[in-house]
Amino acid sequence: MKILAINTTNSFSEISIGDGNKIFSNAVPSPYSEHIMSTLQKTLEDSQIDLNHIDAFGVVTGPGSFTGIRIGMAVIKGILCGIDKPCVSINSFELVSYNINDSNFVVLLDSDNSDSYYAIFENELVCEMGFGTVPNILEFANKNNLTVYFADTESQKFAEFEGINQVHIESDTLAKIVTEKAQKKEFTTLEALSPVYIKLSQAEVGLEKQMNENLSFAVATENDISMLEIVDKQCFDGVERYNSNLFLEELNEPSKHYIVAKYNSLVIGYVGVQRLGDELNLLKIAVLPQYRQLGVGFKLMEKTFDFKKQNKLNTYFLEVRESNQSAIKLYQKFGFKTQSKREKYYDGKETALVMFAK
Repeated sequence: MKILAINTTNSFSEISIGDGNKIFSNAVPSPYSEHIMSTLQKTLEDSQIDLNHIDAFGVVTGPGSFTGIRIGMAVIKGILCGIDKPCVSINSFELVSYNINDSNFVVLLDSDNSDSYYAIFENELVCEMGFGTVPNILEFANKNNLTVYFADTESQKFAEFEGINQVHIESDTLAKIVTEKAQKKEFTTLEALSPVYIKLSQAEVGLEKQMNENLSFAVATENDISMLEIVDKQCFDGVERYNSNLFLEELNEPSKHYIVAKYNSLVIGYVGVQRLGDELNLLKIAVLPQYRQLGVGFKLMEKTFDFKKQNKLNTYFLEVRESNQSAIKLYQKFGFKTQSKREKYYDGKETALVMFAK
């Protein structure tokens, strides 16, 4: 099996290609945004494997560098938009735990500030992630008879503390994890692939401020169709994913209304609604994964309620997958309540909740 994996979550970032027992890896120089593509090309040349011949891809989703995580994920998602191949998601704690011969333990990661990230493992699986000071984490571990580990790449941060065990991360660890997960078919969908952030970093706080200053909304036009299609490729599968022809039909339908969210000039999300008599139906809402949890979806929903008020519509309703808890929580913030269910509504398998609001 041929795999390609990217890790840009910390200062020891790399791109690895695995082909059976052969592994080809190259460090990604900083700044990652300038060097990641050239490093990718070099690694492909070293391995003499064409990108189209890769069987599965993998990416480390964090926690770690806020900007680094987004760069690595953007490259993987860009590749997968053009190549229909499966993808594996790895969190940063797994890179350390792979080299630990234990079942129940704690892994520490440097967060670049006074706190540290931690993950508690039970039966070799993460059961909890969080952040705290090293003394507090050690106190918890001692009370629960758990051994604490950290990667040797972060020795400056943790070596001064007693009771923490250093783990060496082998150069082939990333490729091995991706290969093993791919062989077990532990894949993730493109829309489900999202960053793992345990706390707001300074970069993220800065991005929130920039979003507030540079985020704008506008009625979608035919000029936005190519960007709408890109958003859908990263957010939806199957019949829920629209192509440019479908978006053209949607925008030309008089009863339908689409609003785009733009960060500077980039379309990062949209919402579509339809007038049905005196009711408003939410058709679709999507935000690029790398811009989620920054209030974009909330503001898009606000725009639809403005539209409802302007058009003097009485009732607002929608259907949502019963498993889509993040969307359900968003809708509940706007007063939506479940009134009924539609069994096997999605793909003939998954139940839809029918929610209404005034």
